[in-house]
Amino acid sequence: MSVEWAELAYPDLAAADRERTVVVLPVGSLEVHGPHLPLGLDALVVHRVAVEAAKRSPPAVVLPPLFYAYVPENRHFPGAISLSGSTFLKLLEEVCDEVYRNGFKRILILNGHGGNRRPLSLFVREMQEKGKRYLLYVAVEPMEGLEKVIEEVAETRPLGHACEIETSLALHLLPHLCRLERVKGPARLGPERVVEGAQTMADWVCYAVEGYIGDPRAAAPEKGRRVFEAWVQRVAELLERIRRDELYERVLDDFYSRANYSSRAGSQRA
Repeated sequence: MSVEWAELAYPDLAAADRERTVVVLPVGSLEVHGPHLPLGLDALVVHRVAVEAAKRSPPAVVLPPLFYAYVPENRHFPGAISLSGSTFLKLLEEVCDEVYRNGFKRILILNGHGGNRRPLSLFVREMQEKGKRYLLYVAVEPMEGLEKVIEEVAETRPLGHACEIETSLALHLLPHLCRLERVKGPARLGPERVVEGAQTMADWVCYAVEGYIGDPRAAAPEKGRRVFEAWVQRVAELLERIRRDELYERVLDDFYSRANYSSRAGSQRA
């Protein structure tokens, strides 16, 4: 049976173990990935990771990937579609509310786009502030825990957006969408910070002037396979930890009772 929510018939979903099943929402983006990779790469890759991990660590169900996310810094390249921060958070909230309405309480948001880090970190606190009763787990850092395998396979520096590693993932998973012949050399980069010691609105625009980082020409499908396998295994292990977790709900219930959240419980969509 499929692990994808969109491919299941309703009796299949109705028969799922709602107590143990982890529902995974892969979140990506639509934005420039150099001249050689598809705009939707983040969502396409993280969805594949989620599906394979769910197969290895059942019971889990994977929602359709969310392509529409938070990418204001790349609007100067064609193809970017960026939601405002408030719209992005509201969209996530309503999806999670609907998952909970269907009877599932363990929800993992699996992030595949670096620019989503800040709003996703805020999202966790916002859902606490609203008194949500579902158990929300957010894997904010897309490739956290993969440092060792990346160090083993990478031949170039710097690494980052649409670099050797991300291009290798694309060559492994989506070779028909790669146009590596368009890359003529290492990315031309500006300073990482406009002013050292402070973040500004122009940092990313100033740094990734060509929409990619490093030298993607060193990418190879085998490198991508190794990174993908490590990523899938990490997420499969995370799913199992989430499934075994008995602390979260107790702590959250105690917090809500002590913080007098009972009056807010009705604000959550039934």
